[in-house]
Amino acid sequence: MQERPRPTVAPGEKEIQVELSGICGSDMSGFLGHSPRRKPPLTLGHEVVGRLSDGRRVVANPLISCGKCTRCLSGAQNLCENWRLLGLDRTEGSFAEFVAVPEGQLYEVPDSLPSERAVLAEPLANAVHVFRITAPLPFFRLAIVGAGTMGALTYLVARQIGAKDILTVDVNPERLSALKKMGVATTVNAADSVAVRDLRASGRADFDVVVDASGIAAARQMAFDLCRPGGQVVLLGMGDQRSEVDFVTSIRKEHRVAMSFAYTPADFQRALALLISGDVDLAAWTEKLPLEQGQCAFEKMTRSPGATLKMLLSVQ
Repeated sequence: MQERPRPTVAPGEKEIQVELSGICGSDMSGFLGHSPRRKPPLTLGHEVVGRLSDGRRVVANPLISCGKCTRCLSGAQNLCENWRLLGLDRTEGSFAEFVAVPEGQLYEVPDSLPSERAVLAEPLANAVHVFRITAPLPFFRLAIVGAGTMGALTYLVARQIGAKDILTVDVNPERLSALKKMGVATTVNAADSVAVRDLRASGRADFDVVVDASGIAAARQMAFDLCRPGGQVVLLGMGDQRSEVDFVTSIRKEHRVAMSFAYTPADFQRALALLISGDVDLAAWTEKLPLEQGQCAFEKMTRSPGATLKMLLSVQ
């Protein structure tokens, strides 16, 4: 823990007194020293809920776009030529008492929405974006590779739009059990070679849409393996910078491939609406620790997360 000056609030910005800030997989990458864009003394953190000086409770869309380039003007603010993110490069993040954010990035939240759920708006927006850009047909069969936070949120969004026969694959049995309790029809431990072989042999590994929510090399290949001929593979996870895929087999299956990055303001608003309505909730699999125990929180999530799908740092 360090004492630092309060952030400089530039024109057009507001200062948030942080209540809760969630640990994201990208924060873990920075913690482990794997992210070239997250280096000390940068303050990490971009999933945030808190209060403004006038007492209003808000969440922040931490993906800040210029609003002027062709991509922004076309509604693809996530692809802005000059985007920046809280807790990335030189933009200080939310694992602190205060953080400065452009006023246009703030969304007021009602008293009926607990802060522990409100802070999920940012990660949930990623899952909303996945299905907006892939636009699956009704009653599509879905497989999700990776049962972490993004895998769980992808499932909860998919359930809202009519996905059927949903499969989740992971190597963490506790997280697979959590997804099963949420309602996932089938779970398979990727470390169990017999279970994986039986899944492929059964003919059930023939999904319309497969989302890789992990990003490690083996998970990406698994996503292609689970996709039916003519189906769609969505690459969401950013675990490995590079990985090999059996492209010849996928070309013969005429797989369509989509890559999903972040979200737009419209996705963020839709995610917040899902949280306000109560349709998405990870409370049973959320853990909260004080900011002072941040080291312990990061060690748990990077070494042995168990069934914890979201770790929050409490600043107040």
